Amino acid sequence: MSLEKELEETDFDLLTLLQSKRESVLPYSRVHFKRGETIISEGEQNQYFYIILDGAVSMNKGTCREDIILSFLGKEEALGFFHLAENSFSPISYEAVSEVSAYRFESDYVREKIAKEKPDLFLQLANLAAFPAFEREAKVHLPSDEKILAGLIIIGKKFGRLEEDGSCLIPYFFTQKILGNYLNLARAYVATNLRKLEEECVLSLSPKPWRIHQFNKHEERLKREYNLF
Repeated sequence: MSLEKELEETDFDLLTLLQSKRESVLPYSRVHFKRGETIISEGEQNQYFYIILDGAVSMNKGTCREDIILSFLGKEEALGFFHLAENSFSPISYEAVSEVSAYRFESDYVREKIAKEKPDLFLQLANLAAFPAFEREAKVHLPSDEKILAGLIIIGKKFGRLEEDGSCLIPYFFTQKILGNYLNLARAYVATNLRKLEEECVLSLSPKPWRIHQFNKHEERLKREYNLF
């Protein structure tokens, strides 16, 4: 299937807006990133804007020790709103958590296209891009085991596979290190609390992938007790 045909069949308004049928050369290309590869670097000017077709991406912010993960992005979500302004520097970085494929647009093209056809979209899209980071902050004061469960549920809702028995499988590329960077917990602390949740039969760690039992029940409880999600 051609890129143009793929784009036409994608049910996503931003793609439709950015598509141009009047130009002889398509305004985008399809690109691929390996697991762990940086897509956009913090503190640098970047000439590209991306829409994810497949895979998981982390939004990161550098600290004096190591990057923290602010949120995760997946299919049909966009990377690059924060440096769309001309000559701006990206305040965050994006890294491929899994193998990732995406449509890549020139930032100048995206900026001009939105300004011309739907200028009020800038603020809406920036707010949407920033919202997941606020979702992360809502878990800061939870007990560690509840924080880890909440993080896994967010990941499961976005990237997991719900099974017939009501459990949810977490993709293998979400590791203890990634979970710790997302929840601001040391890896050893993540391991200890994962084992605690396993002992309580909330989840199974082996064989991989991790499995959260009674997924909807735990989501509803955390929503009720902590006003999450």
